[in-house]
Amino acid sequence: MKRILPLLFIAFSIAASAQKAPAKFGDIPMEDMTMKVYPLDSSANAVVLFDYGVAYLSATVSSVNLFFENHVRIKILKKEGLEKANISVHLYHNNRSDEEKLSNLKAVTYNLENEKIVETPLSKENVFKEKFNQNYNQVKFSLPNVKEGSIIEYSYKLTSDFVANFPNWRFQRTIPVRHSEYWAMIPDFFFFEKYMQGYVRLAAHTTEKKKFYGEDVVADYYLAKNVPAFKEEAYMTSEDDYVSKINFALSHYQFPGGPVNEVMGSWQKLNETLLESEYFGKNISGASYLKDNVQKITDGKTEPLQKIEAISNYIRKNFEWDGDKDYETLGLKKVMEKKKGSSGDLNILLASMLNKAGLDVNMVLLSTRDHGFIRQSFPMRRQFNYVICSVKVGDKELLLDATEKYLPYDVLPSRCLNGQGLRISKTNFGWIDITSKAKNKTYVSVDFVLNDAGELKGKVSYSKDGYDAQEMRDEYFSKGEEAFAKDFLSGKQWTVEKSEFKDMDDLSKVAKGSFEVSIDEHAVSTGNVIYINPFVVTRIESNPFKSETREYPVDFGSKIEKVYGCKIVIPEGYQVDELPKIKALALQENAAKYLYNISQIGNTINITSNFQINKNLFLQAEYAHLREFYNVVIAKQAEQIVLKKK
Repeated sequence: MKRILPLLFIAFSIAASAQKAPAKFGDIPMEDMTMKVYPLDSSANAVVLFDYGVAYLSATVSSVNLFFENHVRIKILKKEGLEKANISVHLYHNNRSDEEKLSNLKAVTYNLENEKIVETPLSKENVFKEKFNQNYNQVKFSLPNVKEGSIIEYSYKLTSDFVANFPNWRFQRTIPVRHSEYWAMIPDFFFFEKYMQGYVRLAAHTTEKKKFYGEDVVADYYLAKNVPAFKEEAYMTSEDDYVSKINFALSHYQFPGGPVNEVMGSWQKLNETLLESEYFGKNISGASYLKDNVQKITDGKTEPLQKIEAISNYIRKNFEWDGDKDYETLGLKKVMEKKKGSSGDLNILLASMLNKAGLDVNMVLLSTRDHGFIRQSFPMRRQFNYVICSVKVGDKELLLDATEKYLPYDVLPSRCLNGQGLRISKTNFGWIDITSKAKNKTYVSVDFVLNDAGELKGKVSYSKDGYDAQEMRDEYFSKGEEAFAKDFLSGKQWTVEKSEFKDMDDLSKVAKGSFEVSIDEHAVSTGNVIYINPFVVTRIESNPFKSETREYPVDFGSKIEKVYGCKIVIPEGYQVDELPKIKALALQENAAKYLYNISQIGNTINITSNFQINKNLFLQAEYAHLREFYNVVIAKQAEQIVLKKK
């Protein structure tokens, strides 16, 4: 919510408020200073001793403002915990003049020296402000003189005009939290939707009406104690989707005697607002200066798909994505001049050009995988951080993104594959599934001759498609062929006689690389016996799913296929003593599938391995089967071929 009139507010602070922090700033108990290990988690490299926050809305006849104060104390236990002394606070702004403000910053490091607590305060020179993304700046600071055994403590105050951005509160971090306490002091004419997430049980939660600095407020109090560390697991989306927290969403407000003012509104209202926005819809329907460019790009092309591909390729080849994720643009003329921009800049430019080519184009708002999934029951625009294009061609709808140079024009970046998106449209508004036809696909073919010393000599050929091809091309073109080949073989004890790459700049084809090599690390000769592990690459050596149980879904994002074909000619005078057995394994409805085939014809052994993940999302109930599937594959790929002298 923007400021209504010039700022008038009642200041407050944690120290002076009606609520008390768990401890006074600087009052450090000796038992915390001497702590060597956190008793509830001996593996912890640091522990939050307490995290205390108060958020407060102040309203007068002329203004409404949001305040948030935070007081944090952390114990550093191990060297790996030193990075917890690097702090950043995000400040929202609206691309114009309004920005949240940070004040009253105080930070101190405490160390025990000669049985006395010595303080090292943070100096102002070590506080920096920088851009984080299109809508956030960040204030960064690192506490000084931090070492194993230190305690760090900091507090600050945030002042904001953006009342709809009422702070959510995380009870859980990536390190244990001994005490987490939050007060939300909300005047009773503001109405918030509140929802808990995660698996941590609160030690206390109360909601009561009370006086706070003379104003009637609803005081929501939350307390959690001895919160375990949040453990990131393989194939998760944003940890913010699963960490234990309380979320606030401003629904509406109504001052005494006044009308109801909707804030959350509806998705339909957001649709209407964006269509009329100078930072969104008007840049698509307007920007008439792009017509001549579009005419040149599409000259001679009559089919819609030809025009779409030409315009998309033009943007991806001539413009650079700056890494910022957003869904608006400050102006396409600036983008055309700079040849660089955010996801919003480039994809709104793409939409505007498609519009000038006479195509039926809309925008689709979404949340990327690292930003978290969308709760459709809470129509808040801050749930989005990205936008793509939707183009109707006949009865098909193509989803397009112009930020990635090395993806086919009709394949979305993997970061976009996160459930559903909201199509913004005058005639076809609504939710759509964000899917991709591309896989993470790699095919490897190896052709070896084995000598009696255990050396494999021959050729290793890679063919990569979909997201695997994109990753390969990104590295190839950013590093150059020589450096890429060197890094590609990093960690492999191979002698490379020749390397070759094909079709790296043709996105309509798979990316190919081949190496003529000698390898002596995959076969061991001991007297009359040779042991061979035929998987010189692509072998799955460890299970990404370590825990026996899982609290969160497994989200691969896209399907996976890894095919490995191997031919080995065995040395004269040797015979096969033992071959692994053929294996076929599949989960229900072929959600995951593995085929292992091995055969011998004369002195040649042929192996085929086909590993597939055929659906994107596995729920918690499916986890045990998926984990065991990986265990079986790992065991099978570890099996050896045994040769003996005749």
